[in-house]
Amino acid sequence: MAQLETSYRRLDSFYDEEMDSPPNERELLVHAVDSNKAHRWNHIENLDDFFTRVYQYHQRHGFLCMMLAEILELLQFIFVLLFTTFLLQCVHYDVLFGDKNPHPDRKVTLPEALVPLDQCASSLDSRIVVCLVLASFFWFLRFIKVVYNFFRYWEIRTFYTQALKISHNDLPNMTWHEVQRCLRQVQVEQQMCIHKQELTELDIYHRILRFKNYTVAMVNKSLLQLKFQLPGMGELVFLTNGLKYNLEMILFWGPWSPFANNWHLKEDYKKSSKRVELANKLSRHILWVGIANLLLCPFILMWQILYSFFTYAEVLKRQPGSLGARKWSLYGRLYLRHFNELDHELNARLTRAYQPAAKYMNSFTSHVMTLIARHVAFLAGSIFAVLVVLTIYDEDVLTIEHVLTITTLMGVLVAGCRALIPDENMVFCPEQLMVCILAQIHYMPDRWKGQAHTYRVRDEFSQLFQYKAVFLLEELLSPIITPLILIFSLRSKALDIVDFFRNFTVDVVGVGDVCSFAQMDIKRHGNPQWTGEKQQTDVSQYHQAEDGKTELSLMHFTLTNPTWQPPRHCNKFINHLKEQAHKDVNMLNSAVMVDNPFFQSLQSLSSAGYPSMMTSLMVGRLGPDATLVPQREPGSGAEPLQQGNAQPGTNAPVRYGLVRGDISSIEGPIQAPNTGLLGSSTMGPRGSTSINHTLPPTPEPVSLQETMAPTELMAAEMSFSALYMHQLHQTQTHHDHQDQEAQRAWRQPTSPAFYGTTMPANQQRPSPGGVEDSRTSEAGQWHSVGSTTMPGIDEAPSEETDTLSYTPPNV
Repeated sequence: MAQLETSYRRLDSFYDEEMDSPPNERELLVHAVDSNKAHRWNHIENLDDFFTRVYQYHQRHGFLCMMLAEILELLQFIFVLLFTTFLLQCVHYDVLFGDKNPHPDRKVTLPEALVPLDQCASSLDSRIVVCLVLASFFWFLRFIKVVYNFFRYWEIRTFYTQALKISHNDLPNMTWHEVQRCLRQVQVEQQMCIHKQELTELDIYHRILRFKNYTVAMVNKSLLQLKFQLPGMGELVFLTNGLKYNLEMILFWGPWSPFANNWHLKEDYKKSSKRVELANKLSRHILWVGIANLLLCPFILMWQILYSFFTYAEVLKRQPGSLGARKWSLYGRLYLRHFNELDHELNARLTRAYQPAAKYMNSFTSHVMTLIARHVAFLAGSIFAVLVVLTIYDEDVLTIEHVLTITTLMGVLVAGCRALIPDENMVFCPEQLMVCILAQIHYMPDRWKGQAHTYRVRDEFSQLFQYKAVFLLEELLSPIITPLILIFSLRSKALDIVDFFRNFTVDVVGVGDVCSFAQMDIKRHGNPQWTGEKQQTDVSQYHQAEDGKTELSLMHFTLTNPTWQPPRHCNKFINHLKEQAHKDVNMLNSAVMVDNPFFQSLQSLSSAGYPSMMTSLMVGRLGPDATLVPQREPGSGAEPLQQGNAQPGTNAPVRYGLVRGDISSIEGPIQAPNTGLLGSSTMGPRGSTSINHTLPPTPEPVSLQETMAPTELMAAEMSFSALYMHQLHQTQTHHDHQDQEAQRAWRQPTSPAFYGTTMPANQQRPSPGGVEDSRTSEAGQWHSVGSTTMPGIDEAPSEETDTLSYTPPNV
């Protein structure tokens, strides 16, 4: 990566064309607020922290819930500390277990098994005293932070009531989109940011997700070394809360981090001449953090064990199979996250994907483990049944030593084995389940296509969707493994990290330094294979986001923020997708339906849980007898969502009423114009479907708003957009592969100038990103290969003469 460098540049605005710039954006604005107002919010210095607290206040349900949670965490820490000390020092275990009986003529009472508190306190072990002192110091620091947060939260409460005009009772009934709209209005009135007259939705997202966007980009470009090859175990992903905390401290907010403050990258990191020096400093800082983690390892490990025991022991006893359930891993949450996606938006997507993901993972069974589990369950169940029957017959059986323990262990063992035994009556289709998952998570490597039934894909998906038991084990081992990763793995990436911050940081007016990927700039970070059409581009592979992250993030952001105005080149990309979808809709007929990306996406969306909506949508196109939803095998996919019931004796769906409740986790606005790919491509200017008028007249179709709740319509739009963009990407990839095969078949290696002109050999350069510019003629296609080069340390991309080769037309 040392050779893949560009110089840091300032981006005056997200709008790179002068005519697209909002009025007065480039001027420095100073706004004077009426001095008679009791609360003024003009010129807030740290808007990142302020907007983050505004968002957290909304998502954590107000001042009372936030303070109560922090106070209870303090009390929980005290309880764990004192209760652990009590169990270690204040219990006569010989009396408790019956090895010693002070009164043989009667039962032992509880006070007799305990050490008096004064005697216990005077005889504490010195090692425990040291741990108590360190823990008390940590608790005191935490207490100071809670007091500090009290005033910070109270400030946000005042801001909500005074500036936003939102009371505590109204907060649960407002979406984040509504709060954000009020926030933008306050900016116009009181100028919280003095560098811009108005704040866009993207400006607010940048403030809240500045560091998160950098992390998502680093994971997308595989910059952070989180995957490891272990002998006999294959590829493993390791990312825990402890490692994540250390990474964020090193890279973003720690005393040695590359950032001078929350919104500004240090100037030295913008200079390519200091890259080696900065890399050495960063490597030393990582080393010292790793050493500090090694020194604190015993204390952190002890706390992890105690906290995990008190947290999961009761749950494991009550629900023995709970650790066999799955959850989205920390790595999966970063890999699947869009740029500029808030926590509640990500959680909503992953929650919808949980059920099909669990079914997909359960569709893979090990016959060896199934046989072993059946026999172990039989043996343990037999012992458990006999002990239960004997206990029912005579309760004195429980007084025998270890009988109750054996009964409990056998019950837990039976429950654990049953979790490993699959249901014989369930039949799964892995490919269809993977489509249901893709509709919600939006990201899937190309190599998974058509391979969902293989254990290779299953193992790779398990890195994103792991067992809770694996998560718990990783957290317990984190104090030991995290220092090793920091010292031996992350340090080697120091130079790449320095280059990353310089190459992918832009300065946005009114926002500060942000990750350039978070700008969702199709022109700079787009991938031609995801744009839906072949086009000229100067974007190298190094600057392209992987797996269509830029394109999918842009589509997701426009759906969740429908009033946001993207710049010209981004708007062109969105309009091109809508035009392509509209074109595919007009081609829906029996002759070409199999290869139609729009129809294939509709089928996939139907299997993902929206069959009634899709059927009513296509009635106006193919007639009332059209079959859209494929027959599914029992249990093959997610169960269809309830889209509304028909009135008795009719087929007309019931229009949803809007129910207001605790809706703070809803994505986007509740009511928004249906301008996504699905709505804009199927509805004409007057609300009628874009059908071919040569078809026979059919009943008027039901609009999307009448078949679904508004919140479900938003989710369906995002799911369809992801599926449709993946279909176009697969089509584009297939065409590119065919073009490459045709070039290899027709190119004459011995006569390079046979079909066209060629540059002199001393002027030719290879194309590192494989970027091609095509020019179409009636007879065939001219392809320009090697027209771009990777800029050097202090170089701008050079303009070169194209090397032309000819590709004959496909016969």
